[in-house]
Amino acid sequence: MKLKSRYIPYGDLPYGEQKFATHMVARLYGKCPGIAQLPNIYPDDNIVVRTLQGMPGVCFKDGKIVMMTGTQKYDHEISLLDKAFSSPNTKNLEHFASEIGFLEKYLQIIKKFQSPNAVINLLGPFTVSQMLLEAGKEQMLADKSYRKLFIQAVCVKALWIMDKIKEYCPSTVPVVLLEETMLGQLGVVKRSNEDITTEVVVNMLSKVIEKLKSSGAIVGVQCFEKCDWAVPIQAGADLISFDSYNNPNNLHVITEQLKEYLQRGGMINWACVPTVSEENIKSLTVDYLSKRLFTTIENLFLEGVPLDLLYRSATVSLNAGTKDIPAMFAEKINMILIQIADRLAVKI
Repeated sequence: MKLKSRYIPYGDLPYGEQKFATHMVARLYGKCPGIAQLPNIYPDDNIVVRTLQGMPGVCFKDGKIVMMTGTQKYDHEISLLDKAFSSPNTKNLEHFASEIGFLEKYLQIIKKFQSPNAVINLLGPFTVSQMLLEAGKEQMLADKSYRKLFIQAVCVKALWIMDKIKEYCPSTVPVVLLEETMLGQLGVVKRSNEDITTEVVVNMLSKVIEKLKSSGAIVGVQCFEKCDWAVPIQAGADLISFDSYNNPNNLHVITEQLKEYLQRGGMINWACVPTVSEENIKSLTVDYLSKRLFTTIENLFLEGVPLDLLYRSATVSLNAGTKDIPAMFAEKINMILIQIADRLAVKI
């Protein structure tokens, strides 16, 4: 499956009223909306809470994540999670719902525009494992039962949102984008614990990807740090998403694998539009960022990756959220992104 649009919405938005966020998402991203994070309206609205809320053993206390296992309640929640994973119907999935302020508007936008795709951003299982490592005070990824917990928790949360999308618009194909920020630290993790290998991480990712793909989703892996992109490619990701503005050469070390990945239909999201500051955004233009992106893509062609595959597989996004940027500049940078996506489409 391919995306019907050339852009992927990303990150938080700066609005203090939901109606403005709804208007912007509908106007710019109707073909492929995302569930906007609105921290200025809902202070706890972030990808960590969206992913982990309701996960067995996890609770939030004074802004921190606390992991409590080995209790009767934990065992009961594990059995419910296993049931939701094995039989992902509305009743079973609803038990693991998250409080997402923008969810209803997101679903209404999908229904109104009959959106071909809709993006779901969640943490990936490896990053979840490392986030809960501190909360649990132990290296949980070395334990198979915990690995199963991370895999099932991420899948069930994605399946819950996918079920909502199907209710509103059965033809919409969800795009689950797994945020694996810790892929950039995989080497450090492996050195600190010999039980954590590349194979373990690939296996975890592949199980999440396989489950969600079999349920009708396009599944991508996103990391804006320098990392080994062979990992999500080996795991079967449909899309890889990297910061091509700050790390333009991150894919050059895997050109042969990249060629095979693109030949079998893989996609690359180029996070080519920076959102560093208001001053930075003032100076950015569509011409400058388009030229920079096309040069980055064509440099991979010089390394032996077919140019037609690179352009046919390409989507674009911002490389960060916009919650700390005035709304007028957040809208400007998102409009620039849409124009770059239009220019990218002409390149095919």
